[in-house]
Amino acid sequence: MKSAVKLHPYIYNLLIEKDFDEFGAIHLRDALLKITDEYADVKEARKFIRRQLLRLEALGFIYKIENSNGRSKNLYKKTESFYSTTFIPRKLPKNSRLTAVPEKTKLPVLDVDLFFVDLRKEKTVHEAKLAVILSEIEEYQSLMERFPSRKRCFIELYQQAKNQSAALLGRVTALSKVLGLHNDEHCAC
Repeated sequence: MKSAVKLHPYIYNLLIEKDFDEFGAIHLRDALLKITDEYADVKEARKFIRRQLLRLEALGFIYKIENSNGRSKNLYKKTESFYSTTFIPRKLPKNSRLTAVPEKTKLPVLDVDLFFVDLRKEKTVHEAKLAVILSEIEEYQSLMERFPSRKRCFIELYQQAKNQSAALLGRVTALSKVLGLHNDEHCAC
């Protein structure tokens, strides 16, 4: 009985689990960068893929297809030997510089949390606008009291500001109620 051939876990993922059949080094490199954050540099990822491809080619599991449509590209294809061999992912050696970098501990951020963060920001913006509009209303009232003969000039602006403040107050109140439900944990959204 033939023993299983050990592959690097990333190569195992790409060639066995994702089932790349005809591929180039660039295809594998790009796919590798999508499945791991281990490589900060694209160049390092390319070198890793290149070494793995050379090893698989030397073992007879893949072969190079010379393809020149406009410009020359090296593509690889799995051999019959590849399909008849059992592969298993090997464990990374402890001294390997490819040892998985421990991920920073992150608290899970839920969509609901982001939703409420956005609502709080929106409420703050509306409250700031409301404060400005209320100051504007006070100023129109002051101008109408100081210049009663010109009251007609200010009355339309005063009414517009009052309507705007009512709309903003409604928004702030609605957002406050929704956030209040969240704080009471009655909201199962």
